[in-house]
Amino acid sequence: MSNSPLRVAVIGAAGLVGGELLRLLAQHPRVGEIIAVSTSHAGKMAADVHPALLHLPPIRLEKQAAEETAALADVIFCAMAHGDSQRVMPVLMNGRARCIVDLGADFRLRDPDVYRRYYGEHQCPERQAEFVYGLPETDSAAIRSARCIANPGCFATAAQLLLMPLAKAGLAASPLAVFAVTGSSGGGATPKRSTHHPFRSDNLFAYKMLAHQHEAEIDQTLSAIAGRPQRVRLLAHSGPFVRGIHATAYLADEALAAVDLSALYREFYRSCPFVSVYDRAPEVAEVAATNFTHLHVAQRGPEVELLLVLDNLVKGAAGQAVQNMNLALGFPETEGLMQPGAYPC
Repeated sequence: MSNSPLRVAVIGAAGLVGGELLRLLAQHPRVGEIIAVSTSHAGKMAADVHPALLHLPPIRLEKQAAEETAALADVIFCAMAHGDSQRVMPVLMNGRARCIVDLGADFRLRDPDVYRRYYGEHQCPERQAEFVYGLPETDSAAIRSARCIANPGCFATAAQLLLMPLAKAGLAASPLAVFAVTGSSGGGATPKRSTHHPFRSDNLFAYKMLAHQHEAEIDQTLSAIAGRPQRVRLLAHSGPFVRGIHATAYLADEALAAVDLSALYREFYRSCPFVSVYDRAPEVAEVAATNFTHLHVAQRGPEVELLLVLDNLVKGAAGQAVQNMNLALGFPETEGLMQPGAYPC
C-alpha cells in the first residue's frame, strides 16, 4: 500500500452527492488532490455551488474528458445520473485508477435481464461482472480485493441493513414490505415538482408504487444471504424534510417468539463500525450528515417492528462510497468518516 497522497477524481461534482463527496474527501487524511469534474458548472469554484465547502481548501470545477481523468486519477468516483457512467466506464477502467466507485445503478445488478427490466439496455454489459457490490456490512472481504465497486442505492442500503440479520437467520418472510420515507435531497439537485419546496413542505406522498428500481438490488442481496429467493416490496414515500431515510418493517410469525431479535441484530452488526442497535426508536435528525445507521428492534412475542434511520446522501451514497474506497485501498474503514452530526439539525 502506497503512502503517497491520493489524487481523487469526482465526476459529477456539481450534484448533491458530488458535493458530499467533495466535503468528505477534502477532509480525508489520505487525499492530496481532488479533481472535481462537472460539465454543467465548469469554471466555477465548488464553494459557489456547494456553500458548505467555503471553509475548506478551494476546489475548482472543471470540464475534463474521461480519457484525461483515467490518465490522472488514483481513485475515481462516478456521481453521475443513472445510465451515464456506463458510457465512460470502459475508458475509466482502462486507466491508472486503483479504485473506481460508481454511485449510479449501472453496475449494481448481476443479472442482465433484471437490469434490462428496471433500467433498459446496458451499454457495456460485459463490464457488469467486474464490479463488486459495495455494501460493506455484507462482504467487506470482497470489497477489500476489488478495484471496481458498485455503490448501493440509498433506499436499498436502508432496506438491506434493516433486514439482513433476519435473512441470514432464515427468519425473513417473503414477500416482505418495507415502508420508507426519504428527504427531498434524494431527488437530486435539478428542481422538479416532487422536490420543489411549495409542494414538498408540509406534505407526504408515495411514489413508484410496486415498481421501485431499488427492489432489484434488495432482492439480490437478501436472496444471496438467505440462500433462497427473497422478495421485498419497497413502499417508498417522499417526506417534508431535506435529508435522511426512515425505514420500518413489521413481521408476525410464531417462529419469532423464541428468538431474541435485538440480541441477534446486535451480534450481526457487532463488527460493523457504522451500524448501531439501540434500545429506543431512532430519529432521522440524529444521523444527518453522518455515515452512521441507527437501528431499533421492538418485539412482543411473535410480533416484531424494525426501525432504521440513515442519511441518504452519506451512508446512502457519498459516505458509503468513501467507506468502500477505504476498504479497497487497505485503509482503516472509518478513516475520514467519523464526523458526528448536529442535533437538532
